[in-house]
Amino acid sequence: MKKQTGFTLIEMMIALVLGLIVLGATINIYIATVGSSSNLIKSARLNHDLESVMTLMLNDIKRAGYWSGATVAADSRTNPFTAATTNIQIPANTCVLYSYDADGDGIVDSNEYYGFQFTNNSIQMRKTGTTTATCTDGTWEEFIDGNQLTITSLQFSFVPVAGVLPATSRCLNVTNSSTAANAPTPPATPQVICAANPPTFPIATGDNLAEKRLVNIQLTGRVTSDATVTKTLNGTVEVRNNRLYIN
Repeated sequence: MKKQTGFTLIEMMIALVLGLIVLGATINIYIATVGSSSNLIKSARLNHDLESVMTLMLNDIKRAGYWSGATVAADSRTNPFTAATTNIQIPANTCVLYSYDADGDGIVDSNEYYGFQFTNNSIQMRKTGTTTATCTDGTWEEFIDGNQLTITSLQFSFVPVAGVLPATSRCLNVTNSSTAANAPTPPATPQVICAANPPTFPIATGDNLAEKRLVNIQLTGRVTSDATVTKTLNGTVEVRNNRLYIN
């Protein structure tokens, strides 16, 4: 009868070590794959959320100054949505305020004052108001889910944002056909385009002025659960309705 032999203790230990090495390598590959997939999902979610926020702001700001009474025979200088207290303004670089005729009745209602502002690592949207001169006016509502998205920075500007957003608003003196871009440094006081810094040409009382308003927006956010997943978006919107008024 043939003698039966088994594995020695050393052979079994070598086999066990080799098996553990293979198992460890497999687990490491699995963990790396899961981690990569998780980061990809977080990045995709962040891109989607930030782009949605940016699109919402661009599309709404674009409507600033809309007036249903702007018919062919109307004098646009009397537009109630571009008056001193309703005209689009940036009282602080983290806040933009404006109004437009949402219901088409030609009258400025309290629920037709709009705006966005950065506060407490989130963005608030204005629901009601009485003026565009201050960001503390009116009622505001947060529309960002802080459990998913944390906003780390939001900046609005009528003038270029160095290195990334070169567009700038412009002022036209219709009376003497003078035009100029705003100076590159925004004023500390609320920005009224034709009065900013001031323009490089004279403006006299009674002159007819026109403002071409462009708003530069820089938005930065991160995934709330992972501070390493961040993204910055830059956008520029031109307000469709130029402001016409008498100085």
